[in-house]
Amino acid sequence: MAEFNTYGATVRTLRGFIASYHKLVRVIREEYMPPNPNVK
Repeated sequence: MAEFNTYGATVRTLRGFIASYHKLVRVIREEYMPPNPNVK
């Protein structure tokens, strides 16, 4: 991945997509998954 270090716009875009993906996963986990019955 060293070749991407010189492409500032590419790095920012990839970081933006990755951050958005993690936010989406968190929302799905919190809102749509049933609660874990093993956690008290």
